[in-house]
Amino acid sequence: MKNYIQSANDYYSHFVQPKDFVEFASGYLLSEGICRIAEEEQCFWLIQIICFQPKISGDQFFESWIFKRAEGLEYILQAKDYDSNIIFEESFQSPDFFFSEIIIWKVGNYLLLPSEYDEFVKMISDKTDRSYCLNNDNIKNN
Repeated sequence: MKNYIQSANDYYSHFVQPKDFVEFASGYLLSEGICRIAEEEQCFWLIQIICFQPKISGDQFFESWIFKRAEGLEYILQAKDYDSNIIFEESFQSPDFFFSEIIIWKVGNYLLLPSEYDEFVKMISDKTDRSYCLNNDNIKNN
């Protein structure tokens, strides 16, 4: 059962194996978990903000985005890079988003839930050189 003080990541934690990605605007690919949350929580606008934020530097392969309730309908959206430097922060009003927070990882042009990352790495490492993948321990600290 949904609980408004719960993280969306906890509620949707059963998404662990991103098999199919849905093409979004400008070449971004959304995992199954991200698509489900965007549809059920009516937050495609949040996905658009994450996708269309200009990069501060060209070498940002990994970004961790957290959308967290501050008070009432006010939320703070914050992004950190791989080294945990804050690269974006802004407040938004969101009457439609039910949960207290959500964390979305942007890995290259993929958006996925942290719970989907391990299987995502296996999936892309089968197709590419494993050195392309980031250190999982450092990422989970973001």
